[in-house]
Amino acid sequence: MLWQDITIAGTGSWIPPIRQKHEPWDKPVDNGPPSLVALNGFTSAAVSTDSTPSQMAARAGLKALRHADVRGADLSLLVHANFQDEDHYAPSAYLLRVLGGPDTNAIELGAASDGGGAALVTAAEHLTAKPVARAALVTAGVRFRPERWGHVSEMGHLAGDSGAAAVLTRGTGFARLLATDQAAQPQLEVLTRARTAPDGSGRPLLVEETGFMPYIDALRQSTRRCVETVLEETGVRPEGIARVLPIAIGSEVLDLLLGGAPLGLRAADTSWTFGRHLGHCGPCDVLLALDREFRSGTLRAGERVLVVSFGLGFRWTTALLEITRDPVTAVPTGHSTKK
Repeated sequence: MLWQDITIAGTGSWIPPIRQKHEPWDKPVDNGPPSLVALNGFTSAAVSTDSTPSQMAARAGLKALRHADVRGADLSLLVHANFQDEDHYAPSAYLLRVLGGPDTNAIELGAASDGGGAALVTAAEHLTAKPVARAALVTAGVRFRPERWGHVSEMGHLAGDSGAAAVLTRGTGFARLLATDQAAQPQLEVLTRARTAPDGSGRPLLVEETGFMPYIDALRQSTRRCVETVLEETGVRPEGIARVLPIAIGSEVLDLLLGGAPLGLRAADTSWTFGRHLGHCGPCDVLLALDREFRSGTLRAGERVLVVSFGLGFRWTTALLEITRDPVTAVPTGHSTKK
């Protein structure tokens, strides 16, 4: 889908302290095979011990509003990409109270790790459908409690905690939304049904036992289709893309998803080099990568950025952006100071 006059005017992130992951390769003697986490390239993960997902999302949202020079009162919609927030049963209402204005509406969007990308599309749709709307705020927050998610390393990735946000406006931002595409493979939803072993133990989801590799052809097919669609609609060639920002799901998976046509990339050619240190932060991944890129000072007007997102279920969102003016380099928005 092609977009007209929809831009990103600001981004923000809140990243708790990063902790190194002590894996078997750190030990003096280890004759066994390297762990899946090691093969997938993860080095560490951001871990929150005191902040809830919604609190981290609120901090990121405040930074995004300041970055965009937009007030809460200017927001028409707040879209929150939510993933199992055990501390806030109505997280969008909390974020509305903290960040919104008297005329702001707030909704929660559940699309697992595709939440950040899907929320960008939802906000863009709102601004397009409501011409009087000035701005929309996208937030995401996630905290993977170890008692529930500590074993995801057996799938080959580390789970990271964070909050991330972006402000969308009509025509005033520094990155124009050119095109998006979305896809779904609902036949794979059986992999994410909650279940319990007869003895009351076991992993809740089948995909946590199988990992992604048995379904990599289906994942690659939808990823390729979404990427090809936004390129064909805009007439942009792969070599015309300055940066590719995929979800931080691991180098092995990303190499398989992005290595073929049309991109022909390896994980090391993308924002994965940043994400590998934070862990897979679910719906925050692509928003964190956008914030990192926009504040790095390396992007220039005319360059294009491709977002490649997918999440359990399975759902995909791909977005192509064009930088309209050199983003102003800001003080890094990265980490909290607590240890």
